[in-house]
Amino acid sequence: MRRWITVVLGSVLVALGSLAPAFAQTVGGGLTALPTTSLGPDLLKNGGFETVNAGAATSWTLGAGLGLDQLIKRSGLFSYRATGNFATATQTIQLKKGIYKLSGWIRTQGLGSGTTNGVRLQFDFRPFVNDWKTTEVISGTRDWTLYELPNLVVTTDATVAIKLENYNNSSGTVWFDDLKLQEQQGQAVEVFLLHPNFRGMLFDDQPPTMKFDVTVTPPGGDFTRYQVTGTLKDEASGEVLVTQNYRASANFVADLEGGLMQAGRAYLATFSLVDLSSSAAVSTYPAYRVSKAPAAGRASMNIAFDAKNRVLVRGVPRFVLGVYDSGSSYSAQDPFWENQLWSPTGERRMEGMKINFYLNYWYGEAPADAMKALMSSLQKRGVMYLQTGNCFDKFAAGTNFNINSSDPYVSDISAHPGSAGYYTIDECLSTLIPGAFAQYDRLRRLDPDSLTFMANFGTPELGLWRDSADILSTDPYPLYGAQPAGGYNHRQVADWTARTRDAVKDARPIMTVLQFFKFTSQGRYPTLPEMRNHAWMAIVEGARGL
Repeated sequence: MRRWITVVLGSVLVALGSLAPAFAQTVGGGLTALPTTSLGPDLLKNGGFETVNAGAATSWTLGAGLGLDQLIKRSGLFSYRATGNFATATQTIQLKKGIYKLSGWIRTQGLGSGTTNGVRLQFDFRPFVNDWKTTEVISGTRDWTLYELPNLVVTTDATVAIKLENYNNSSGTVWFDDLKLQEQQGQAVEVFLLHPNFRGMLFDDQPPTMKFDVTVTPPGGDFTRYQVTGTLKDEASGEVLVTQNYRASANFVADLEGGLMQAGRAYLATFSLVDLSSSAAVSTYPAYRVSKAPAAGRASMNIAFDAKNRVLVRGVPRFVLGVYDSGSSYSAQDPFWENQLWSPTGERRMEGMKINFYLNYWYGEAPADAMKALMSSLQKRGVMYLQTGNCFDKFAAGTNFNINSSDPYVSDISAHPGSAGYYTIDECLSTLIPGAFAQYDRLRRLDPDSLTFMANFGTPELGLWRDSADILSTDPYPLYGAQPAGGYNHRQVADWTARTRDAVKDARPIMTVLQFFKFTSQGRYPTLPEMRNHAWMAIVEGARGL
């Protein structure tokens, strides 16, 4: 969501001073690759529209303008054709808890008008929850095109509706064929690093035992046939330091000793599901890169986390108060920033605000000298900065952002003591996770003592992002549009914050972005008591700053 000035709730940092030698012994670790998935059998009934009864496709609702077509189809004998001001076709289906992918081929002729009306392929959770996922509006004239909705997270067994939706009373002709709904089956063993909780760095004043959350889904559901094996090995030499076996169960926390690691070296912690009858690994989750780091090094690191999920700035816990900004020009001159940000006659007039964190997502293309001048101005008041290079909605983070196109740029701005890290994910669709993960992997290698920050919706797929950023946050904006008769849903702030905490299994700091703007012309600004209540709701649910 593109915003004006808003308030950031989170756990970020303030960094002062110059880099110390201990910094050289840190390794920017974490998950090394995204896990793979496979697609299960098609769960839709008659998704190819080949089963016919009394001239109509079975398993789908009937209505005006809906019928079968033998002449224009992608495969088989029939497609499903909708003409004129046609009805929305629906199929309801019972699903188990899991993650699903809906796909289908669509052809159009003279349909609707741009994004105003047309047709959409939709996965509808209502009334189970007030949520639905849909393709873009499909209109005009186009040949057979495959449309997909992946990462559809169903949190508990539920009935959902698959809809071939006539959006906004469109007219024209559309054909559907070869629709599928398949479960995205994860690996038989899935892992999440709980401790250490900052980029796999195990500081030597922390317990040397690493902890991993392990979920097992054995073939055939037979836990007795399998065990989980964890290994810790030197990434460069391949030398195995530790091997530990665990009894397979649906979910458990696996301890893996890390005391034998040497500071400044990278190690890989890997977990496999092993068939006891053959000693063969049937599934191996991607490795986590971990390392041992000197506790004294925190004093020279801009950012780290502690065991209480607090953000450390130069080793000091910080409760973050931040401003989320947009717009405005920039300059490499200090007087410009003094006037722009702080002067009582400038644009922002922030002097006296008790903030320690600042983000402006319009500065992603700004040159390094301007950003260093900005950070120097912020540093005078103990404020840290996150530079922008984010994806948004369906658009991947582009190379127009300097942090994405230039390693030297990252090295240059990250050497400034006011650099907190990078803002990389802004309300992005989950299809962009692979690109966000690759970006994160690159930035943590280039700048180990930084953080990447994400602001996204508090939807069920939030947990899919957990290894693509250091700090997950949500941005609940309850004052949307005209105030309803029953009032705005202010508890959304608490609910989304709790979901963020659950997504990282309460093992990392989390943030919440709080509304301080008018959302649509029919809405209004939050009042001071409402903003105070939003802050308390977020804090109570586990956020570490405002």
